[in-house]
Amino acid sequence: MSKENSIKRIEYELTTLIRKAVFRDQSDRKIGILERSAYLLMRQLDEQGPSRLKQLAEAFQLDISTLSRQAAALEAKKLIQRFSDPSDGRVSLFDLTEQGREKLAIDSRMRLEWYEGMLEGWSGDEKEVFGELLVRMNGAFDE
Repeated sequence: MSKENSIKRIEYELTTLIRKAVFRDQSDRKIGILERSAYLLMRQLDEQGPSRLKQLAEAFQLDISTLSRQAAALEAKKLIQRFSDPSDGRVSLFDLTEQGREKLAIDSRMRLEWYEGMLEGWSGDEKEVFGELLVRMNGAFDE
């Protein structure tokens, strides 16, 4: 396959993948119990620990107002909590609540089970390579 055809194929397949993922996330066949934006924000807090709004916005390449609305919605549901940064009391940090950790664990388990089923016919090596390529592709967006 030529380089040009490879790029066309990648562009088309990524566009199709994104469309299917968004459709599934907005349909009655949604994976998990959390909305995608909530899941990602909660995963970030789980992996990085308490974070400032600005850090979260930069991590997701979103403006602070968008992240602020998402955080407020999760805070209202008692899935995350806000508290003063001990190093600078004028700044707030966000972290998961115990309820948030529980819901994230349930959601993560549901998502992993779904992907395990979807990739059941793939070899371990194929899954490993695909995972590495996805990490590399996501990193390319940050460049």
